Amino acid sequence: FRSTALLVPLQIQLRQAHACQHSARYSSSSSSSSSSTYDTHKNTVFIKGLMNNLSKLCDRYILSGSPKIREQVFNVLDQIAAEAADKEMVQQSMRMVKRAGVPMHKSYLEKFQVELAKTDARSRKTEAEKRQDWEASKNEDSPNGKSAFSRRMNQGKPDLLTSSIVDPDSIAAMANDKTSFQQTMNGESPPNKAPGVASAEATARVSKIIATAGSGEAFEGQTLGVGGLDDVLLQVKRRIWTPLAAPPQLLKELGIHPARGLLLYGKPGCGKSLLASSLGSMLSPFRPITVVSGPEILDKFVGSSEKNLRDIFDNPPEIYEKFRENEQDGGDSLASAALHVVVMDEFDAVARSRGGSDGKGGQGDAGVARDSVVNQLLAKMDGVQPLCVPTLVIGLTNKRSLIEPALLRPGRFEVQIEIPPPKTIEQRVSIFKVHTKHMFAAGRLQVNDPPQGSTAEKLLELEKDSESIVSYEELLANLAKDCDGFSGAAIAGAARAAASRALERAVEEFSDENVGTDIMNCLVTQKDFYEAINDVRSSMGNYDHTEDEEEEDAADKESTDEANAQ
Repeated sequence: FRSTALLVPLQIQLRQAHACQHSARYSSSSSSSSSSTYDTHKNTVFIKGLMNNLSKLCDRYILSGSPKIREQVFNVLDQIAAEAADKEMVQQSMRMVKRAGVPMHKSYLEKFQVELAKTDARSRKTEAEKRQDWEASKNEDSPNGKSAFSRRMNQGKPDLLTSSIVDPDSIAAMANDKTSFQQTMNGESPPNKAPGVASAEATARVSKIIATAGSGEAFEGQTLGVGGLDDVLLQVKRRIWTPLAAPPQLLKELGIHPARGLLLYGKPGCGKSLLASSLGSMLSPFRPITVVSGPEILDKFVGSSEKNLRDIFDNPPEIYEKFRENEQDGGDSLASAALHVVVMDEFDAVARSRGGSDGKGGQGDAGVARDSVVNQLLAKMDGVQPLCVPTLVIGLTNKRSLIEPALLRPGRFEVQIEIPPPKTIEQRVSIFKVHTKHMFAAGRLQVNDPPQGSTAEKLLELEKDSESIVSYEELLANLAKDCDGFSGAAIAGAARAAASRALERAVEEFSDENVGTDIMNCLVTQKDFYEAINDVRSSMGNYDHTEDEEEEDAADKESTDEANAQ
């Protein structure tokens, strides 16, 4: 009896403990559910932040190729793989690293392939299930069968979009229409010329128009707007324009091919860009020239730089619409024969020597990517596959010593011309004349031989100290003597600065009520030019070109040694 009395309270205590345990389990289950949802969201936000950091590291690696950044990439990738609750985010991170071209260890590659295989298997299984559901629904909707064969078996009409074609009458009508169309085309169209003859005629016509565009005074500096480069223009005319302007049959008999590349090199501000633009417009009268900067071609994504370079050569601008008018083929033959001029500024950015700075291949992944761009340029300049249209590439650079030697051989950039700074007074006078001839013709220069009826002539009669005013030629000579050491760009800047000073003085006098001068009496004086020259000289600084000259001398010596060795 005593043991039974002790047993009853013990059973009651066990039941109470079991009830408390069940209640605690239920409460912990609900709280863990809400906590799990919160933790999943928190993990997703954290992993997205890591993936953002990983993307920035991949961009930095593409630009630099640094092994240190590569190590940081894998550290972040390891952290994502270890802490990500959603494995899809891990796969996205691996794809990001792979697209950036970061070399992955064998273990990562195997893991990447295994994860992708699992994902592909799941997606294939899902697609198969959707396909089965779709087929089941189609079978339910189409009791006679969903194919034309099954409908014929059930003596039903085939379910085809062009069901009228099976009608014999419609087939006969279509055949008759096709026959009549062919007869009409054969009867009305003129006989087609042979492709070779049409191409030869178009090439001859292109050469004739280029010859007309470069004849007469077209290659004079004043016509092109380039002063002090008469010797350079003579070389360009002989090496570039003459083969393009000659009849194709004569070139074939002489065994001469027009140059594919022209390299203009020299110090900054000597007129390379201005000369290239003027030459391109003259040599390419049929289509616009393509002007591109070397850094614009380079891209951080693998293979994009090569694609940008290919697009320049493979997609030339369309010829002008006036050349397509009244052409039997719509101008297609002219479009195939018209020259495409490509001007590449900062050419050394895409044509730098391959193999690293030490010449032994010691370079990172960024150097390898740059070498790939050079290889693509070599293939386009003188590759196995011909270009879609005749192309002339004009490269502009300040550092010829950085250019890949393979690009400088004959057949590619065989014409290499230095654009020197103006060294003589005559050259500087020529540059000043280019940038002041419009002022003089409009009567805006204070000289003693102004154009008749101009503002300068009217004000010269009112000038009290007219003896101190010199002629136009004397003014240019005096200015050229004072601009020793100036580049062409500096002389052009001095001319613009002088005009700005004259305009400022005219506006101030016009706004002053006490003076009340007419603003249209604006004249550029000799004093304006001298003050502008001093301003430009002070802004030029003390840049030392000795290093550039030493590099060019070394490059010239290396080229001479290679030529002697050959």
